[in-house]
Amino acid sequence: MNANVLKSEQPSAATVKSATRVLEIFEYFDEVRRPVTIQDVAQALSYPHSSTAALLKSLVSLGYLEHDDRGKTFFPSIRISLLGNWVEAEALPIRNVQRLMRRLSADTGCTIILAARLGAYAQYVKVIQGTSPIRFHVKPSTKRMLAFSTIGRVLLSELPLPEARRLIHDALAAMPERRESMQEIEDELQRIRKRGLALYSDLVTPGATMLAMPIPMGPSGRSVAIGIAAPNEYFRNRKQPFTALLKNAIAEHISQNGQGFKETVDDEDQLEIDDDTAP
Repeated sequence: MNANVLKSEQPSAATVKSATRVLEIFEYFDEVRRPVTIQDVAQALSYPHSSTAALLKSLVSLGYLEHDDRGKTFFPSIRISLLGNWVEAEALPIRNVQRLMRRLSADTGCTIILAARLGAYAQYVKVIQGTSPIRFHVKPSTKRMLAFSTIGRVLLSELPLPEARRLIHDALAAMPERRESMQEIEDELQRIRKRGLALYSDLVTPGATMLAMPIPMGPSGRSVAIGIAAPNEYFRNRKQPFTALLKNAIAEHISQNGQGFKETVDDEDQLEIDDDTAP
């Protein structure tokens, strides 16, 4: 088990199992985007077949899923698409963010991750799986500690310093095996603020590199960040073009949505000099 994957990243014992499974089913639909059978869901999510059947049939009766008797498949109903419409006006223009992610996925072949802060963690709220020959599969709802993950440090760098220090202190106390000090992590956050991005290899998953940048906050004030992740060898000679793609995509997103933007460094040599590797 990776040192950065804590038990608290999994649903806690207090989480109602059926509620967790319902949300995981909807996240599964969001990933595959096609009608699925009971067996598809049970196999993908490692649920008992009987429990999966009962949940899907309950969601049909409640109007959240549609059932095709002929193909014996299930698919989200229009009711699901209407549930979150009001959030768009309160938070991010989510359709544009999803378009941005799909564009980055097509241009890079990497795994594209949208994350938001959840307490001391960065939670992956949307994931587009990579299409490159060698890639990592990441589940939506995965959580990483802010202080010890690339996209987490981007989110941490957006916080006021006293709050960031408190979260770093708590993270170091929870994981004393980490070899970084409070000052070292604070210095890293300062570099991220200056550059407007974070780039690390092997920080969470051995053999993996992630490049991440913040997306300007919506009216809700909630910090979010977007990351490009791939195996080290795939990323190694693509750092400059991937950085340019990410910066340009976010700049275009900002121009479309009229949000303020924190300028990042444009000196391409800076990226090579500051090629961050996890301590």
